[in-house]
Amino acid sequence: MTPMIKSLFEPVLDAEMWKSIGLNTFWSIIIIFVAFIIIKLLHFVISQFFQVRRLSRLSNSEKRDTTLVKLLQNIVTYVVWFIVLTTVLSNMGIKVESLIAGAGVAGIAIGFGAQTLVKDVITGFFIIFESQFDVGDYVRINTGGTKVAEGTVQSIGLRSTRIRSFTGELTILPNGTMNEIVNFSVNNSVAVFEVSISSEENIGAVEAMLEPYLATLKDKYEDVVKVPEILGVDMVKAGEAVIKISAETLPNNHTKVSRLLRGDLKDFLDAKGVRAPVPRMVMYNQPKGGPGHD
Repeated sequence: MTPMIKSLFEPVLDAEMWKSIGLNTFWSIIIIFVAFIIIKLLHFVISQFFQVRRLSRLSNSEKRDTTLVKLLQNIVTYVVWFIVLTTVLSNMGIKVESLIAGAGVAGIAIGFGAQTLVKDVITGFFIIFESQFDVGDYVRINTGGTKVAEGTVQSIGLRSTRIRSFTGELTILPNGTMNEIVNFSVNNSVAVFEVSISSEENIGAVEAMLEPYLATLKDKYEDVVKVPEILGVDMVKAGEAVIKISAETLPNNHTKVSRLLRGDLKDFLDAKGVRAPVPRMVMYNQPKGGPGHD
């Protein structure tokens, strides 16, 4: 073997080099395995901390705690993997300090081209710490006055938010695009619905009959916050009188409560013998000779 060829194969045949590579690889695997355990452990600690916080009644919002748990778990994951990456590279003989310094210079240049990402992250911080909405809230997201998503918040990240619609579609929105947020889960809702009866019924007597029955519905449905209130007669037309009723409900339960109470009141009125409206056809007899006949 010529000296030139020998010099080419010499590094490959170096037993000390392979021993060093094998040892570094082994420790890298150990570090990664330990990192998995640490991440799982820290996630568990964070979850237990907020669970104890809820049991001790130090928390004002269970949904907000869920949001913070996921945020802190994500931050922990990023920090641990960053430490693992730098440690593994250092074990491989790569100067991490030089990489970090170079990354800082490159980061400034990349930052100009990643303004959207920075905007998403900053908006994500404001959404979480201002409690604009939490995981489990029902929201409508508008962008430029146009609705882009409506549904239940599945998760809130620093860069994006996941919203699941009523029909099951999952929308992933960059936080920076959400400039108009309607949260239906903050305040109590009001269910407003109508009950139709025959116009031949005595409306005052029907309303007097309904009031004691409406008082029982608050205890029947836990979503009803206050006793439903009769607002009055909304409309009277041929054969029909419409009575409007309102009921304060827990946030975003007005649609469900409207359906339930409408069905209950229909059964109640039927049992009391209150007649339902029946369409009428009114016919007029035209004078002989037709219009304009003298």
